[in-house]
Amino acid sequence: MSSLRKYLVVAAIIVSIAYVVGCSSGQTVVPDQDVLQNPSVSQPSQTVPQAQPQAAYQNVDAAKAKELIDSDKNLQLIDVREEYEFAEGYIPGAKLIPIDQLTSRMNEIDKNKPVLVYCAVGSRSASAAEVLAQSGYTNVYNFATGISSWPYETQK
Repeated sequence: MSSLRKYLVVAAIIVSIAYVVGCSSGQTVVPDQDVLQNPSVSQPSQTVPQAQPQAAYQNVDAAKAKELIDSDKNLQLIDVREEYEFAEGYIPGAKLIPIDQLTSRMNEIDKNKPVLVYCAVGSRSASAAEVLAQSGYTNVYNFATGISSWPYETQK
């Protein structure tokens, strides 16, 4: 009888956890048909979280980044690394706007032209691309592997 009691306690705990996780998962609650057909039927009110639209930018590799740079003269090439990193070498034509200055210097980037952002390995530029996309820039590219994987010419 003791093992049955342990089994029931464990089962009750698992069911409780599943219930809590299910209730906090942000799933949409659909009222039953009686409520839909008769609005006077009382139903507990529940807040359903609204999905936030995802800001869009495109990740590109070195070959695609080079193609964009060579083919689109309107492309704005933004290096979001620090000044000392930029001094060690940058992609020709790049403008330095360190990631921590991006929001205060966004007015230097034209919303009507495509933007390619890069950093050393792609993490800071992904953050920058997200900020730009959320700020209304519609043609944003992130050089996802960064200048560390750039096999083409650089400047100092």
